[in-house]
Amino acid sequence: MPMRRTLRHIPLVLLAGCTSLTGTTDNSGFLYATLRGTVTRANGTPVPNVEVGVSCVGASNDPVGFTTDATATGAFEVALNMPSIFSPLEGPSFVCRVLTPVTGLPLAERSVTVVVGSNRNARPVTTVSLVVP
Repeated sequence: MPMRRTLRHIPLVLLAGCTSLTGTTDNSGFLYATLRGTVTRANGTPVPNVEVGVSCVGASNDPVGFTTDATATGAFEVALNMPSIFSPLEGPSFVCRVLTPVTGLPLAERSVTVVVGSNRNARPVTTVSLVVP
């Protein structure tokens, strides 16, 4: 009987110590943000299905990169998951270069300051518009 009682308590102890299941604490050291935007032509029409690149730097100037594709309406969104090896600037924030296309000469590019946070479920959102000539 004592063995059975111990087995019943094991799942409760494991769940109580596992914060990743509840999503309340993130001890990974990652910093999170969301970058949303649009890609349009100078006349305001959307540029559909284009690849968008994001390159971010913090205090160490070591870049971390992300890519995403714009939708048929030119909208894009990318979740930025910054590993702990990339130190942020004060704020905390990163300076990110957003461009399209990813390879070759960019037709459009912007630099934005992206505020980051430690809660992956409540990511700060930064918006940017790319205008292709």
